[in-house]
Amino acid sequence: MRNKICGRTMALFLAQCLFYGIALGSLSARNFSIPFQYATIKEVFEAKGAAQNADRIIIHIQDAHCNYEAQKNMAGVLEYLVKEHNLKLIMVEGGSGNVNLSFLRAYSDQKAREEVADKYLKEGKISGEEYLDIVSDYNLDLYGIEDEALYDAHLAAFEKLDSIKDEGLRYLEGLASIIKNLKPYIYTEELKELEQKEADYENKSVSLAQYCQYLKDMAQKKNLNLEDYPHLTTFSETARLEKEIDFPQAESERNAFIKDLAGLLDEKAVKELINKSQEFKSQKITSEEYYSFLQAAAGQKLDLQHNYSQLNSYITYITLSKDIDASDLLKEVNSIEEKIKEACFINSDQRKLNEISQSLQILTRFLNIELTPQDYEYFKANQPKFLTASWMDFLTQNCRKHNLTMYPTASGIIDENLNALDGFYQLGQAREKVFIKNVVNKMDESGQNLAVLITGGFHTPGVTQMLKDKGYSYIVIAPVITKKSDSSIYFSVLKGEKNRLEEAINEEE
Repeated sequence: MRNKICGRTMALFLAQCLFYGIALGSLSARNFSIPFQYATIKEVFEAKGAAQNADRIIIHIQDAHCNYEAQKNMAGVLEYLVKEHNLKLIMVEGGSGNVNLSFLRAYSDQKAREEVADKYLKEGKISGEEYLDIVSDYNLDLYGIEDEALYDAHLAAFEKLDSIKDEGLRYLEGLASIIKNLKPYIYTEELKELEQKEADYENKSVSLAQYCQYLKDMAQKKNLNLEDYPHLTTFSETARLEKEIDFPQAESERNAFIKDLAGLLDEKAVKELINKSQEFKSQKITSEEYYSFLQAAAGQKLDLQHNYSQLNSYITYITLSKDIDASDLLKEVNSIEEKIKEACFINSDQRKLNEISQSLQILTRFLNIELTPQDYEYFKANQPKFLTASWMDFLTQNCRKHNLTMYPTASGIIDENLNALDGFYQLGQAREKVFIKNVVNKMDESGQNLAVLITGGFHTPGVTQMLKDKGYSYIVIAPVITKKSDSSIYFSVLKGEKNRLEEAINEEE
């Protein structure tokens, strides 16, 4: 009797620990948080326990180059990670090897360093991690992950792209206006609604969950097989459950469940319950493993579905969520969009206009350096479709047919530079491969299992995919920005119009 009472008491204490968050373990990707005033979390991927590098976590910060607010917030993020998680290793694009600036601390006191560093930060001469390295006393390892020759080649390709950007965007904007005016005459109401939903999702006026539900409903309406879209259907189901679950009630039921379960177990089983719960809190086992254990421990002793319905729904939610891969979900979204559109087309003009519209959008993202890996794959597989000269006859004939006053004009600004655009992205991909190679080597050399990787958001899709392939857990975060960047500062830095930091230091002496 004494052992049973002790077991129930320990289980009750354990339940309180689970609900009120007593810290029992180290950082994991899944439980990562950041002060909201500094940054937002964009994506989390936790490698499976058996993965080669599952114990390593990369915090990828999307750098808003030369944005003063973003750089100060990035410094805040880094300082938080140093204090809370003992961060030491920070790896950055734009440099090669040791790029520490801590040697500057010896030249002045902290107040003077802060004043000068803040001035340089505003002028784009230093970045957030460099600012922190100068003004603090932390033992940081700043490491550049570039191959200098590749970086220089990519910079030259960027300058070529930048030289045609404005003219190219103006030309594409004119063609986009013609396409927009043709769609009401050529598209059905169903196609127009589909495009509007897609635009609402792109503009973030519709959430991913809402958009996925719309696509799922449209696919069913068109009798499309959803078995090929497991991430989409699972995500839609988890979104539905998330709306229906009363999370405070689920927590209350979990407390009661653990207490009730402990009352039915012998001392050995109670100790196992406590051990498993401690392993869960210290991230040695995943949420789904822990809740599977609870279900198995309850067996026929407790009716989870009827007596703890909100907890049961939460466990279902957790179990389903583990099967969703963010990148695969987005691929499925793109795929089912195309299949739904194809099912909606009733003539070749609709199909051709959609093809031109899609190519134009990708070309616009090309020039704005916003291309996704999926966009680039489509471009490589369908490069002849991106020749704007091939659009002229179709657009002109339909403008005449529907009595539009505007007509397309031919220009070589895009067609003559397609190879330059392609070359810019190929060099970007080559740099990303070098990034990951150097990240792996540096983490091996340093023995650090936690590191920050800072690159522009342009590199995020390629970098995160390679980290995933190598079995690393990662968290993508973006510094908070409330004021738009002055792009002229960034472009002038890229073009070498600003003095290097060393020259700026000499100015101060």
